[in-house]
Amino acid sequence: MQELPPLTLVKTWLEVVQQCDIPITIREKRSKLLTYYFGSIQQAHLYVEENDDYQLQVVS
Repeated sequence: MQELPPLTLVKTWLEVVQQCDIPITIREKRSKLLTYYFGSIQQAHLYVEENDDYQLQVVS
């Protein structure tokens, strides 16, 4: 199995995909990266949610 990118990078890619003021070519490229690693944008969101919860539990 391939290694996933760092959580911070995934969060950044998700933000880029959602921002309309960023050129479409850049948004498309980030979208393709997310799809490559996670299969879909929704799965990438799920990955972020699950790992953010984990980090909050570790800090508490």
